[in-house]
Amino acid sequence: MKTPDATDRRLIALLQDNARLPTVALAKAVGLSRSAVQERIQRLERSGVIAQYTLRLGKGDPLQAWLLLRHAEGFSCDDVMPLLQSLPQVRLCQSVAGETDLMVLVEAAGSGELSDLRERIAAFKGVDDVTTVPVLRTVLDRR
Repeated sequence: MKTPDATDRRLIALLQDNARLPTVALAKAVGLSRSAVQERIQRLERSGVIAQYTLRLGKGDPLQAWLLLRHAEGFSCDDVMPLLQSLPQVRLCQSVAGETDLMVLVEAAGSGELSDLRERIAAFKGVDDVTTVPVLRTVLDRR
């Protein structure tokens, strides 16, 4: 099975947001032809990466969490950021000073997805430690 590349991950993210997107819209979003997108989706379905298309009723707010990352010795944000950018659940990254090197705001559908995402990021080359801080509620957002 071929490992999903950045284009595959983008298609998956688009389909997660709206599984009914027409192939033409997907093709335009990723800069490929309609037939190339159809082939990619069929490959992802055959390999089990896309297992089903389903309807989720009552979709509430996603679970948000801050992941506080510490870089491994000899690594920096420049080494870790390309890996984080490939994850559609990553919403914001802030480089900070102190015990933590990078604060990463992520969104997940639930605690299982958050746990999987945290483990995936913790395994990245250049990441030494990850502390997970779930967001209970937002009390002020002036962005």
